[in-house]
Amino acid sequence: MTGVNFLGSASGLPLNELVNTLVKTERDAKLSRITSTRSKLESSLSGVGRLKSALSGFRDAVTQLSTNNLNARKATVIQPTDNKTYLEASASSRAVVANFDIRVQQLASGSRLESADGAFSSANDVIATSDGTLTFAAGDKTFEVAVTAGMTLNQLRQAINSNGDNFGVNANIINAGGAVGSKLVLTSNISGDGNDLVITNNNAELDPLSSGASGLTVVTPAQNAVIEVDGITATSATNTFTNVIQEIELKVLEVTPAGNNARLNIEMDSAGTKEKVENFIKKYNELVDQVTALTRPRTLGSDGKTVTNEGGALTGDSLPRNIMSQLRGILGANFTDADEGFSTLYAMGVTFDKSGKLEISTSTAFGADSGKQRFDKALSQNFDSVANLFGGDNGISKKLDSFISEFTQSGGIIASREQTLRSQIDKSTKDLAAANRYIDSYEQTLRARYTALDSLLGSMQNLASTVTAQLTNLPGFTLKKSR
Repeated sequence: MTGVNFLGSASGLPLNELVNTLVKTERDAKLSRITSTRSKLESSLSGVGRLKSALSGFRDAVTQLSTNNLNARKATVIQPTDNKTYLEASASSRAVVANFDIRVQQLASGSRLESADGAFSSANDVIATSDGTLTFAAGDKTFEVAVTAGMTLNQLRQAINSNGDNFGVNANIINAGGAVGSKLVLTSNISGDGNDLVITNNNAELDPLSSGASGLTVVTPAQNAVIEVDGITATSATNTFTNVIQEIELKVLEVTPAGNNARLNIEMDSAGTKEKVENFIKKYNELVDQVTALTRPRTLGSDGKTVTNEGGALTGDSLPRNIMSQLRGILGANFTDADEGFSTLYAMGVTFDKSGKLEISTSTAFGADSGKQRFDKALSQNFDSVANLFGGDNGISKKLDSFISEFTQSGGIIASREQTLRSQIDKSTKDLAAANRYIDSYEQTLRARYTALDSLLGSMQNLASTVTAQLTNLPGFTLKKSR
């Protein structure tokens, strides 16, 4: 209780200092335990969060070791010229390593239709005096446009382009003038031989706007894309060729120059796999460092009392130690479903060092191949075996992902621990508020009691002074002073 500074003024005693001392003693006794507990809880919550983050980072690296990511094939296209892309390619993990010579003879395209010369003098010509419907079809796609009485050629163009069911027909008007007049030009993006745009109607007035001798004519037919792969001709209704070369997708963009073909190389992506494995090792070692920091014990000086290093946020907590123990067990296991000779991390050159971290060692102690030599050999000679060890159905990636998920997923072990810690922190907040209310009440009670005592002592001192003064005025009364 602040603002009360007159306690003791009546008696002359240091009662205000006494109350402040008593309140401080009570506050320290009540709050120190709560604040200490809260500090430890907040430190533990922060530590659990850092552990979860490190585990999640390691899990992300583990995910990149799944089969689909690890045994990918690298499709490289050597373009005929440096300033243009003629061909793009991608390969599945089942593609065979090989090289191909590819010539792009023709791109796939849709059809182009034009109205007859002189059919319309301008874009404002009325195309029909009664209602009707135009039906547009190409391949297996169709849509309809309603024509209303009095609609102009330009209004029809707008109706075609804005139709919500339009599958890719673009309508334009070329105003040539003279005998040609205004021509309606329609282009379709439905490509492939035999997929020309066809327009039909249910109103003879619309014949000039429909397919036929007196109406729209095909000036550019729809066509296939044509390529040659090592001299073998292949066609596609679109500019994408899927499995013309098994497990490979090709996308043609330009016709290649005469006598200058593109070159497609399908290779094992050993560089990408090496990078993913190295990142896996890096993230595991970062996890080891984080756990070491979180579980570091407090150290004392030579006097046995002075703290030289505070302990980690999770010192004494069994959770991080149990996680690391089980992770080391998984990483050091023999995976029986892997290919013969590649059932352990050691077989492909990955080992534990003295500090418990993973490494690809360059040491050739005892005359054996170094870890790096085994690793490079595995990537160059047994690429798919490496992928199977990590990404097989019962491989390292699946085992690690399943294990780590128990801790990092929503509702998992760490999430439950975090929820418990937050609940305990919330309780300590309420306990702190309650303790502060008690201290305020305690101070008010003390001040009320000592204010009454101060008043009583002051009254007694005043009475004593009055009595003494009266006695000294009595005849023959002498006040002896003590010596």
